[in-house]
Amino acid sequence: MKAKSAIAVAAVAEKATRRTPRGDLRRESILEAAREVFLESGFHGASIEEVVRRVGGSKASLYSYFGSKEGLFTDIIVMQCDEFMKNLDLPSQADAQIEQTLTEVSRRFLKTFLESKRRELFRIIVAEAARFPAFAKRFYENGPMRARRLLGQYLRLQHDAGIIHCPDAEFAASLFIEMVKATPHHRMLLGLPPYHEGHDMESHIAGAVSVFLHGVALPVVPVKKRKSGSSR
Repeated sequence: MKAKSAIAVAAVAEKATRRTPRGDLRRESILEAAREVFLESGFHGASIEEVVRRVGGSKASLYSYFGSKEGLFTDIIVMQCDEFMKNLDLPSQADAQIEQTLTEVSRRFLKTFLESKRRELFRIIVAEAARFPAFAKRFYENGPMRARRLLGQYLRLQHDAGIIHCPDAEFAASLFIEMVKATPHHRMLLGLPPYHEGHDMESHIAGAVSVFLHGVALPVVPVKKRKSGSSR
């Protein structure tokens, strides 16, 4: 009898996780509605009932997709990270226009990353990290770590092509991402304009790309050799 029950439970679980085009559309509509509810009310203030009210259906149907409120919020995190990664659009081979490429990638990165809904979702993740460390872990693995690996692959290609010296490509990618992201993101989280007075997105990106590619050391001026026989 127990064996039959176990088989029945497994069959129900398999049916719930089976993906169909109609099911995928339904799942996406739930995620979109739920994201709005969480952004409006925070994690604790958001209710499954409100999500169901907006998309229709039943709580049982929603739970069949996500399992719980925590599972729903986790999938929203993954969805938002997936959307972000699609916007990076890094080259899959080395190119001679690395400065232009990094500038364009930085522009797409900032425009997407600083978007208000992403910023507010990040606030919720940080606020809930102590109670729900799985939220923070899922965000870090699907967001920052994926961006680091993707940019690292591009920098490694540039290193292998002899265009830059970058033996630890993923570490360099992390440094570059933080150079581009840190200041405007921190300022916006604190309710300040994203860029310091006298700067905008373009000047910020130009400065980050320049420092990353060329550093801040003084240029080495070659010493001119004196002609033999010249007077002192």
